[in-house]
Amino acid sequence: MDMNLAKQVATLIAEKRRLEDSLRAVKDLISALEPELLNELMEQQMDRLHITVEGGEKITLYIHRVLWAKPKNGDRQSVVATLKHCGLSDFVTENYNSNTLSAYVRERLAGGDHLEPTLDDVIQLDEVISIRGRRSSSSPESLTAKATRTLGEKI
Repeated sequence: MDMNLAKQVATLIAEKRRLEDSLRAVKDLISALEPELLNELMEQQMDRLHITVEGGEKITLYIHRVLWAKPKNGDRQSVVATLKHCGLSDFVTENYNSNTLSAYVRERLAGGDHLEPTLDDVIQLDEVISIRGRRSSSSPESLTAKATRTLGEKI
């Protein structure tokens, strides 16, 4: 048995656990701060905000909206039966996929179509609003900046 290899893997697993714990703590902090910032952005009628953080990295904060279809009163079985009745049985096995159903609802509504009345009776639509961040394209570590450098080298 190569004990050095085993120790290396165990050390990496321990580090992974520490990082996952740290990530969970960071996510909890973001969740605690996000409602206040979201409220301030909405009051200021801003949909994005460019910030330079320590180390010079640029982050663009933006309001992210997603419409999700959920069963009214948590009654998934009514949604399953209704999907079958509406000819949407491809969404259903013994259950249905919330992501696929929500995408269908978004697509229908975005196209100006109304939902089938029986489907509308068994689901509720909730818009989940959150703040997300991405590296701004001007950040030297962003994929766009790296891709641009690579393209520059080939030209």
